[in-house]
Amino acid sequence: MRRILPSLLPGLLLLGACGDSPPPTHQQPTLVVQPDDGRGPILDAIAEAKRSVRLTIYAVTDLQSVTQTPAAPAASVVQALIDKARSGVSVRVIVDQHQATVGASAAEVQATITQLRAAGALVQTSSTTFCFTHQKTLLIDGPTAASPDLPGLAVIMSLNLTPGYFGGTRDYAVITRELAVLQEVSRVFESDFALVSPGTVAGCQYAHDAAQTVPPPSASDTPTLTEGPLAWSPVNSKAKLLELIASTRHSLVLTTEELTDPDMICALQDVARSTARPFVRILLSGDTDSNAAGVKHLIGLGLWNLEIRIMPGQPSTPSLTPRQTPLYMHGKQVIADGAQAWLGSENLTNTSLLQNRELGYLFTDVGMIARLQATFEADFTTPGASLPSEACTGGSGCTTVTCPASPPPGP
Repeated sequence: MRRILPSLLPGLLLLGACGDSPPPTHQQPTLVVQPDDGRGPILDAIAEAKRSVRLTIYAVTDLQSVTQTPAAPAASVVQALIDKARSGVSVRVIVDQHQATVGASAAEVQATITQLRAAGALVQTSSTTFCFTHQKTLLIDGPTAASPDLPGLAVIMSLNLTPGYFGGTRDYAVITRELAVLQEVSRVFESDFALVSPGTVAGCQYAHDAAQTVPPPSASDTPTLTEGPLAWSPVNSKAKLLELIASTRHSLVLTTEELTDPDMICALQDVARSTARPFVRILLSGDTDSNAAGVKHLIGLGLWNLEIRIMPGQPSTPSLTPRQTPLYMHGKQVIADGAQAWLGSENLTNTSLLQNRELGYLFTDVGMIARLQATFEADFTTPGASLPSEACTGGSGCTTVTCPASPPPGP
């Protein structure tokens, strides 16, 4: 029998709450892999909207010149949102305040916001309660405070909604219709939408430090969280990810753009050095400078069962449309023992886990995990798709990671 993390149980029990019969097929979550699946699954989700679309996003610029006809669906995500707003569907968007004001693509983000507002969408920049609103989630229809049982779907993503993310990066998303999950996503969206402060200067309301959180964001800025499958920053994503990693007995695969949080690095060390000596394989982005210390520490352990590779592609330009080869690793996912998995917007950094607004999703669906694992295997083993990661030998990013004392390594 597969071991299930305690934090997953509430959501899994929900799926099996209707007697002994299996849940309806439409309740099963589905996996999206980019750039393989393209815009289709996201456009299909938006097309379902009858009442509302609620989007929380870090960067959104996916507005291409398209000719719309009733028979031709939108060729861009933003155009699909514009069409929905014009049709009378309520469209509300929270965009990260940094990306909308001083980020590298701020002009394009602002142009997108202008067009969305012109179509009748309500767009606000995120609250400075969080250092960055790095969450990427679409909520289509679904529950409201007045009608908590309305059906709908949520798309929980690691990708931003800019053209480059549909052609140049490895990214993931999950589409779910689980009512309890939709209810929690709805509550947090409404809370965050009410927190926004139009016109504020980009920046955190508290001391932003890449290495530590001083002080932590207030728990009162997030509604009560109850759903085991959901991992929210800054509240519980770090604890849930550490729990998932620590549960590993046979194999652990992990992808992330950034691996800098010492607790995460030390948790990976503990798993790799445990008595069972599970295989630990990690895929990182080609931006090796930010990950230098973590890579140096883990490679320096000299463990035969731990391997780190990088995907050498570079971040895509916002306007990139053709598929880039090799891809850039932007996706964030963990699979423990081939049985339990997580994907989401969180990087494994202090900022992402404890200072941002982020959302990830934990699951045990066999089919989703099989596809996620197969994608990882292809990226890890296909010649040219990834390269061995080399430990840094100097430079400001090559610092020392100090882990607390751990049990002696296994034989």
